[in-house]
Amino acid sequence: MNKKNEIEETKLSMGIQTDLNNCKDEFTKLIHEIFEGKNQKAHKMEQHIFSRLMVLGLHLLKLFFKLRNKGDYGETIQTEQGIAERGRTSERSYFSIFGKIKIIRYLYEINGNSFEPLDIFLNLPKRCYSYYLSETCNLLTAGDAYKHAAGLFKRVFGLIISTSALETICDESSECYTEYYDLKITLPKPPEMEETDYKVVSFDGKGVPMIKKEAAKIESGPGKGEKKQKKKEALVGVKYEVNANVRTAEEVAGNLVYPDKNKEECNSDNKKTKAQNIRYIASIEKPKREVTEEIHDEVIHGDLKDKPLVCVMDGALYLWEILKEVFQDIENKVLILDIIHVAEYLWIAAHVKYKEGSADCKKYVYEKLLLILQGNVSLYIWELQNDIMNTKKWNKTQREKLQKVLTYLENHQQYMKYDEYLKNGYPIGTGVAESACGHLVKCRMEITGAGWGIDGAESVLKMRSIYKSNDWNEYWEYIISQSNKNEFFADDYWDDKDAALCA
Repeated sequence: MNKKNEIEETKLSMGIQTDLNNCKDEFTKLIHEIFEGKNQKAHKMEQHIFSRLMVLGLHLLKLFFKLRNKGDYGETIQTEQGIAERGRTSERSYFSIFGKIKIIRYLYEINGNSFEPLDIFLNLPKRCYSYYLSETCNLLTAGDAYKHAAGLFKRVFGLIISTSALETICDESSECYTEYYDLKITLPKPPEMEETDYKVVSFDGKGVPMIKKEAAKIESGPGKGEKKQKKKEALVGVKYEVNANVRTAEEVAGNLVYPDKNKEECNSDNKKTKAQNIRYIASIEKPKREVTEEIHDEVIHGDLKDKPLVCVMDGALYLWEILKEVFQDIENKVLILDIIHVAEYLWIAAHVKYKEGSADCKKYVYEKLLLILQGNVSLYIWELQNDIMNTKKWNKTQREKLQKVLTYLENHQQYMKYDEYLKNGYPIGTGVAESACGHLVKCRMEITGAGWGIDGAESVLKMRSIYKSNDWNEYWEYIISQSNKNEFFADDYWDDKDAALCA
């Protein structure tokens, strides 16, 4: 061993001993402070212990890296591309949940290229933010404002993380979204997943408030007397599975018009037909057709079990056209208009004919809803047509409201075969999609003072979609696995290297 190597080994040994002593000193100091603080309030001591453990954690992490000897794997190292030679050292930052650390490691060179074996072996992220810190950041920012998340980090962990850094972490964490789901849909269904009767798809739109720069690009200009549009629509798509729930027209009409009388029975139905294995998608950046295609790909890689695909949506005709085009390869599908929206239009007609809130008003809605649920929508359309023709009975505003109801029913009549739907136990409401518009989009994107750019909004919607679809843990494992891919070493190369390095 030459003199230079002896000096390096001595420095390393001393550095390790220093970090080890720091760890011992911090722990001893904490124990002493606990004994000295016998009269301290419990919550104050709890807070103090946590802050001291953060300091201890930083020392322990420094010791962990120091034990790796700067990634010195010898003067040469065998790679997939040949022999690499050890060169100079290089410094990088590592921002952990305990705070920032500087890591010094050796570069190895081959064919004019350099790389850091220690980064590959320890699976260090490309940027300074550790995977654990990044995941924690995303869990916070997916649910609340960046500014609030930054405040929590400062208050709880004593870390200063800027809102711009949190935005960057979110943007970069969402980059594997498409690759992950492209892979996921090709994998076999987990054996523990419960078998269900039907697969269901549904789509709905939800506005997201835009910053001025983005709002100016929104095409739909204001009409006379209207404010300029400040929101851009994000399309929400859901795919889920559900068991059949055979009901009568009387049961459904009663639940919708007289919910208090049917509360117990309604709750029982909800338990029987609870949506399972839900996949959520929300996008403001992609064209609506692409979002629909993403749900389509999820469906065709699954097993429909020779049963129809159930498609339930509200009255947006443009979405119906997109859906029919994208899902045209699935012949066995059932298209259903959301019954809740139908009921809302019936209330419009009822309020023309009767006093709002009256018993007659409710009776009208119940009777006409029952007629429609029994498969007789054409009879009600005929009735409305005759009503509108009676010009002496209604004023202009009343006729316009009745015409609005008539037009809605005529445009969607082909999706209103409710007698067949109920007989087969199909879902006839868009509750899952409507709920997703709320908990997936509105709860985060419309918090007080929110204004979004397209890229930032898309990143947050991706992360929320992952979380709400119960794919969070698996997604983070995928992100970490992707960073460890490299062109220099086989996947199992490091299995026996760390023990030798730390010996």
